Amino acid sequence: MKKIKNEKQIHELLTKYHILSYFTYPNLPFELYIFEKGEFLNNEIDPYNYFCFILSGSSRILHVREDGSTKQIATIHESTCFGDIEFATGMYSAYLVEILKKTYCLAIPLSSCRKQLENDPVFLRYVLRNIGEKMEKVTTETVLPRDLEERVLYYIRYRCENKTLQGVENTASALSCSKRQLLRILKKMCEEEILVKEGKGTYKLAQK
Repeated sequence: MKKIKNEKQIHELLTKYHILSYFTYPNLPFELYIFEKGEFLNNEIDPYNYFCFILSGSSRILHVREDGSTKQIATIHESTCFGDIEFATGMYSAYLVEILKKTYCLAIPLSSCRKQLENDPVFLRYVLRNIGEKMEKVTTETVLPRDLEERVLYYIRYRCENKTLQGVENTASALSCSKRQLLRILKKMCEEEILVKEGKGTYKLAQK
């Protein structure tokens, strides 16, 4: 992780991603960080103490069970935020954010402006919308089909960027199956022309 102290770059990113539109007042102490593949965002800036905007790159969300084991919840490729649930509940996160590709993050240290944000109606609506979207995804997960082949198809169609599965091991973890099971199903779906293999560990939904 590297902290970038470049006010011009911070301003450019705030403008490019329209971040200031989520706040009533723009005078907030934004900090810019760059994370590299394999790093964990939580190890450096805990979402309980920082409200974070992930601007680029990709990452995955891991749920930490009581026994210390982890389960992949989702893979994130688009711009998003972390810290909304922690901000709303006042509880520490049960999730780890693992960086899969070089990622830029704008973060607000809450130690200096939590009260201001708690009274900002524009920001609170933004937080509410994000939590609602995440709850919708969780609800969708609870009604996923039990058949593994159907789950794989659903995952590629609705959870993968450009309807393209990338990374067999990560996908197997997300679907709670073995890598061997997943490879067998992917091979079958390619033979049935449901998927097209585009490279090692990369499968795209076939155009109909």
